[in-house]
Amino acid sequence: MTAINLANIPSNINTYERLMIWAAQCLQNTSQGLSTNVVANTPPAPTCQVQVAQTADGIDRFIVTAYIPCDMPALNSQTQKTWMAAQDIATATPHANLLQN
Repeated sequence: MTAINLANIPSNINTYERLMIWAAQCLQNTSQGLSTNVVANTPPAPTCQVQVAQTADGIDRFIVTAYIPCDMPALNSQTQKTWMAAQDIATATPHANLLQN
């Protein structure tokens, strides 16, 4: 498990969008090259990847792909929140440059 210390979230992360990109970059960093077999008979994909590309509308966008294991019984729980079904993908700590402004 990659435990999160809420105090390590940089203080200039003040929107859900920034939080999502930061969290995805931390997962990408901590997954350290792990891959996931997404489609049979094709090469595996990175377990978490944050890219930047310009879409057809001419806007530069972050593209976040993450394959986070899911605990289905927990997902279907009547008492737990959906995000509690997410399972760990790594045990590493994010690089220090991700933990500061």
